[in-house]
Amino acid sequence: MSIVRKVAVYILLTSTYGITYLIALLGSIIPRRSWNPTGRVLVTGTFYNDGWYLSHVTPLSRCGMKEVIMVTDEPQLPLERVKVVCPPSWALRLFGRIGARTIWVFIAGFRYRPDLYMGYYLAPGACTALVVGKLLGRPSCYQMTSGPVTIVGGGFAVIDSIEGTLGRPSKLIETLALRVIRKFELVIVRGNRAKEFLATRGIKDSVTVITGSVNSCRQQLQNDRDIHLIFIGRLSPVKQVDQFINIVREVAQAIPSIRAVIIGDGPLADDLKTQVTQLGLKHNIQFLGRRKDVSELLAHSKIFILPSKTEGLSIALAEAMTSGVVPVVADVGELGDLVEDGVNGYLIQPNSIEDYVDRVMSILGNFEHWQELSGKACNAAMQLCDVSVVSKRWHDHLQATIARAPGFVFNENNRDFKSVDSTIEKPYIGNAKENNA
Repeated sequence: MSIVRKVAVYILLTSTYGITYLIALLGSIIPRRSWNPTGRVLVTGTFYNDGWYLSHVTPLSRCGMKEVIMVTDEPQLPLERVKVVCPPSWALRLFGRIGARTIWVFIAGFRYRPDLYMGYYLAPGACTALVVGKLLGRPSCYQMTSGPVTIVGGGFAVIDSIEGTLGRPSKLIETLALRVIRKFELVIVRGNRAKEFLATRGIKDSVTVITGSVNSCRQQLQNDRDIHLIFIGRLSPVKQVDQFINIVREVAQAIPSIRAVIIGDGPLADDLKTQVTQLGLKHNIQFLGRRKDVSELLAHSKIFILPSKTEGLSIALAEAMTSGVVPVVADVGELGDLVEDGVNGYLIQPNSIEDYVDRVMSILGNFEHWQELSGKACNAAMQLCDVSVVSKRWHDHLQATIARAPGFVFNENNRDFKSVDSTIEKPYIGNAKENNA
């Protein structure tokens, strides 16, 4: 990788965080006019698959807000109370994906007057939300979906187009990123490790844990399952799918008929298929690509394997557990918030193929043990990630954050809105009269 590219990435990230921080400082001292809530929240980000989109946007659409304005690159699945706004093709060509989306966040902000701006990943989505929010006098929210890895060493991995090109960690970029995060009125993390990480950096009061969501069990849990091992995720280096293949290879020595499936697509797809062929596992491992019937496949699976280098709280994991699939996953990121080792699945020391194989063999060799873990896995996922639970948390924290914003007017027209010190009894439906200030 050329030194020129590394320097360019360094300059890009330092300037992005530096300019965002300066605008946030300026925005904080601008006097604000009083305003009434419109009941809208604006969200910006890139969504790589329907499952991830539905998991995160569905609870927002059900949390009591009047409307969610979604500014993203391309049309998404329709959801009630969600309006998707996409930059036109000419804007994408002229300004690029990130530039066009940033401009359209401003345009949507002026048109719909949302009460809060929200972004996924720090750069560029959350930085855009922070800048527009500060300039237009509204609070902003950062969703830290992938955990501390997005911040440590500069957080360069959050920008897919330049992932890994910084070359080495940067303390300066990390410091700038943390300063930007301090300017958000609300910071959402997926689990307790990320919350503790931010607390050690002095970011506490604005941080809360809200996971992605899953639907209630849509079918009775089945005991007769013909897929022994399943992986779901993007076929990229961070997921370490090659380890999944090596786990299957080791298990196949004891169980030659072992059946495993890989669901997902990504840049390593061809390399992984070559690996399977070279290891003689084509009759054991199927590559299914992106699927619309993931829930049905999970209902026929026994063990979910996730050997990632890092994770937030994996939605694929939550969906698997909801379907009674027993998790055997790396002890990284927020996975331990959902998986209790030895109770509803197993947490594995990262990169330990031997430990993965031992746990898989113990589960497959004892049906009663699998059945017990399966039931507890389903219960744990529903208690933490059910869409009704997640929607309630969004309801609580969005209303409290908006109510604290400078200039917010609390009156009879929004009496159901949560004030700073009150408890919530009714969902917020916003003021019928849109704010034109």
